[in-house]
Amino acid sequence: MDAENTTTISLVKDHHRRSITACCFDPDSQKVASVSMDKSIKIWDITSQATLVTITKAHSNAISNCCFTFSGHFLCTSSWDKSLKIWNVHTGEFRNHGACVTLMQGHEGSVGSCCFARDSSFLISGAFDRTVAIWDVGEGYRKLSLKGHNDWVMDVAVSNNKKWILSASKDRTMRLWNIEEIDQIPLVIKYKKAMGLTLKQEKKETYLQLWQR
Repeated sequence: MDAENTTTISLVKDHHRRSITACCFDPDSQKVASVSMDKSIKIWDITSQATLVTITKAHSNAISNCCFTFSGHFLCTSSWDKSLKIWNVHTGEFRNHGACVTLMQGHEGSVGSCCFARDSSFLISGAFDRTVAIWDVGEGYRKLSLKGHNDWVMDVAVSNNKKWILSASKDRTMRLWNIEEIDQIPLVIKYKKAMGLTLKQEKKETYLQLWQR
């Protein structure tokens, strides 16, 4: 819809079989991703106004949200099946072989929101279990669970400098979390040791190698 003359520029009808729960632009604003209660993901091209990719049964329950990395190469989806999945949208793997990373065992309830850090080094999610999870993207595990909300965490955001996380909840509050020293938190160090990780393995090159497979 054109804001100046209030005419519709594009109307995408029958894009999903059930309610569309979320949509987002890729960083170049050339494509749009949408997710739905029908458990599917669709990538729509703005220029050609055509559906480029459809992934049916992407999750085992309704998909609640989606977000691109700032490179536009990867798309994360969160679901009521308590998991998040990261998809490589620039390869056939997205179309034929499923998610390149599935993040599980981070929430005890439906996941309602997700957001990448600007450099894609970590991902955050909010859920029905009232927690905010911080995920190590390269190693595919939950680094930390932030607790404090009294109801469903509806939305999450990360500051560009990666020092702050913002969460919004059904409990009518927002919380600002300082995560600048997250790698010095004893529980995070304990998780790393349990997984056999070292500080050297946590460097940026590690997750870049994962993404380029």
